[in-house]
Amino acid sequence: MTPTHNYTQLTRHKSRDVFGRTYSDVYSDCTISHNSGRFIKLKVQATDDVRNGKGGSTWKRKEIKNVGPTPLKVSNWVFGHVDDVNKPVNEYSLGDVAQVVGRALAITPLMLFLNFAVSPGGGEVRNGGNYDPVPYRYFGRAKTSRNPLDDNIHQREMQFQKMITERPAIFASPHSEKTPRAASERTERILLPRRLCWLETKPEVVVQDGEEYRVYQSTDVKQWMKQNAKHCPEYLFVAWRVSQFTPSPQDKEVLHELARRATKEAGLSCYWISDNCFTASEEELSLDVWRMSDIVRGSSGMAIALGRLPDEDASADTNSNKDPCYALLSSWSQSIWTFPELLLSKGSTITCYYLSEDDDETSPDITDLYLDSPASQYGTVRKQVIPKNQFAARCLETSRDRYQVRRLIDHYSGSLKLSDLELTTVALECFSSRQAGSQYLPGDYSYALMGLLGRRPPVHRSDSAFLAFARLSLENYNNRLFERMLCLLQNEEQVWYDTTDVYGARLWDIEPSVQVAGIGVYNEKEVEMDAVNKLEFDQEFFHRDDDGGMSDKALPPSPLSNPQRQYPPSVTSQAQTHLASRSQVSFQSQAPLRYNSPLQKSWSPTVTEMTELPNPSTQQQKPAFSHAHLNPQTDTIILDGCLAATVHWSRFCTPLTTSYPALFRRILKWLLRVNLIPLVVGTILALIPWPPVSGFGAFLLAYSLSILVASPFIIRILYGGKFWGVQPFFFGFQGYMPIGEIERKIWGADMGRLKWSWYASSPLAVHKIEEEGRYIVSEDPTVVESTRRMVEEAKNAGPGDMRVFTLVDTYSMTATLFQARRPPEALLICGSEGGMQRALGCSFEWTTQTFYKETVLRLETRVLDKMDRIRRVRLGIKRGQMEVTPSTIL
Repeated sequence: MTPTHNYTQLTRHKSRDVFGRTYSDVYSDCTISHNSGRFIKLKVQATDDVRNGKGGSTWKRKEIKNVGPTPLKVSNWVFGHVDDVNKPVNEYSLGDVAQVVGRALAITPLMLFLNFAVSPGGGEVRNGGNYDPVPYRYFGRAKTSRNPLDDNIHQREMQFQKMITERPAIFASPHSEKTPRAASERTERILLPRRLCWLETKPEVVVQDGEEYRVYQSTDVKQWMKQNAKHCPEYLFVAWRVSQFTPSPQDKEVLHELARRATKEAGLSCYWISDNCFTASEEELSLDVWRMSDIVRGSSGMAIALGRLPDEDASADTNSNKDPCYALLSSWSQSIWTFPELLLSKGSTITCYYLSEDDDETSPDITDLYLDSPASQYGTVRKQVIPKNQFAARCLETSRDRYQVRRLIDHYSGSLKLSDLELTTVALECFSSRQAGSQYLPGDYSYALMGLLGRRPPVHRSDSAFLAFARLSLENYNNRLFERMLCLLQNEEQVWYDTTDVYGARLWDIEPSVQVAGIGVYNEKEVEMDAVNKLEFDQEFFHRDDDGGMSDKALPPSPLSNPQRQYPPSVTSQAQTHLASRSQVSFQSQAPLRYNSPLQKSWSPTVTEMTELPNPSTQQQKPAFSHAHLNPQTDTIILDGCLAATVHWSRFCTPLTTSYPALFRRILKWLLRVNLIPLVVGTILALIPWPPVSGFGAFLLAYSLSILVASPFIIRILYGGKFWGVQPFFFGFQGYMPIGEIERKIWGADMGRLKWSWYASSPLAVHKIEEEGRYIVSEDPTVVESTRRMVEEAKNAGPGDMRVFTLVDTYSMTATLFQARRPPEALLICGSEGGMQRALGCSFEWTTQTFYKETVLRLETRVLDKMDRIRRVRLGIKRGQMEVTPSTIL
């Protein structure tokens, strides 16, 4: 049957097979031939219900044919009427016996020739007794490799690297073809803050719209150290969230007054605040955005300045009974940029400063009022101290978030240490459940998480969220987190970073057997853009000496000066950001401030819309994919060390089998083989007129004819028995068939040797306990009502819909029912869990030489001895959907 749907894309593509031969064709469904290694059209055998259903496919569908031995198929016809009702021999009626004898007599002349073709076992040894391998080779190049020596630097990159002459130790030399990893690593940490705000520095008074505002300036730390001949003093880290403060002069004054109050009470002389302590200019994005964790770690303590609730949180908390400070603190902690500050801050308490209009407000957690502050014209400054170990219970909404955040707080406070694997897993879940606000880059979630880990890869603008996390995982030791995540089977509604497994396993239950050797796809434009931005980020730093002082060397010309350079669609730099310097803003509209809590009702600033000044060197574009979504074309990895096997979808074949050589079967086999001799001799002797000779000839003739009549029964005995060994094959077909029918299609008869898989080989596998809990027995998956409905609905599945497939493993003699959108053409063993092997069922996309994960099955461990290793595989987590149209020729 030809495909019912065709792809609308008519562009011709080229690709190479394992031997480097070029294959050119329009986009279509292809697979790899296990015999020749060529790309061939995908053909999938399907049940009659599926082929006659209302759905369709973009690949050819074939009828499932019976490939059993011909003598056995003919013999089964004789017993067909009783096999259909599964009657035992002792329950045959006279009519059944008469019908069996009549059919046997009808095929007696045919059995005379078929008896010579009887060969129990059949088939041949293939691939040394192993599964058919996957002849595959990826000729592409990863964007980032685990070993930097695998990344050959492009000629343009080498010319660009020559522009950079010397860098301090904090910025080691860039990667080169001859530079080992130890010398080429970039330790992206800062030991001292670049700038600090001193209490002794008097603010400048600015008049705007007839009102005076105090503007606070920061001081370069290195210059201060040289002028005063002192080391950097202890400082207070002031945390705040941009959505709680508008960029108006009033709010900026309030923010700094809260920070100065906290610094005075801490007994310190300076503080660090992201509002004006960044070193980069307003038009550039500083790497200090992702080095905030170093500032927090180096501080003497942390204070949180709380403002008003963001608009998105106001409606939910206005009418709630939650303490106003807790509501503000809960909103503050929902940002991916402020959440690490909570974890890394020193001490066992959290100190918050906020404004309140009620001077008589009393609370056991609130300290004395601060009435002599210039900020008192906007309200009363209050201070509240909260135990850090009670933050999750008091301030967070969901029980899941409370539990995971409390685990991180306990880990960083030292009361309950998490393993490397647990730390990264829990942190990823907590960060993913938070808000990015306005993202700098698509990979901001991973870059925010980077501050909690020891090793930090360079920030790349072209990285998606998936690639950014993959690079972070490759750089850090986290007990092979990324390899374990590949072995998970997720639901359709799950996002890629969700570590929930359909089989119920946890990450530490999985032992990976493969290694991620690289991530992404090499793209010359993206690599050049990342190299340009690396220089852009470092321009203000890489001519500093080891102490941070600026040298007299002139900076090389920045490639950003070229107004024609544009970023690809995956890069974004939103206008309103959380940490970027906001000194250059345009006040476009003013309106009365809406108060969402009694805390802010005494404020009277105006709302200002902040817009970023136009930068000719960048193009603001919306990212193509968000943090939760994958880009099927680029979000791929290079996997090494997989054991792999081909799944045959086009047809069954009779595997070679071995059974115990019983003496009874040997005798029956020879009776069929030599039966022609008594038939010929008896016929000749019966024609002799001498009665003794003709009588003996008639006896031989009757004996031979009786053997011929009994041949169907003898052949069923010869092909029966238990299999001691079977040539390994993976067969697949679309749809569901009873287990007896599957065995009949492959071996010619239902002997009860093929069983449904158990031990949760797939989410649809079912087993039961028999004889008072002594034995485990697999059952037909359709005994479950939900599975039966699923099978019925899948008969009409169209392109892109979930389908039901059946995988037959002749080595373990099991059949497995599972769900997938496309037939997995190869099984890749990537890890073990619970005494079973995790096998990734992958479809193949020939235009990019990519295997895409369709499902995860659990196979017996002994299959490892019958598989061959595959070369490095380009693996995609999710396959994109191509546009299709119904075919006009059916």
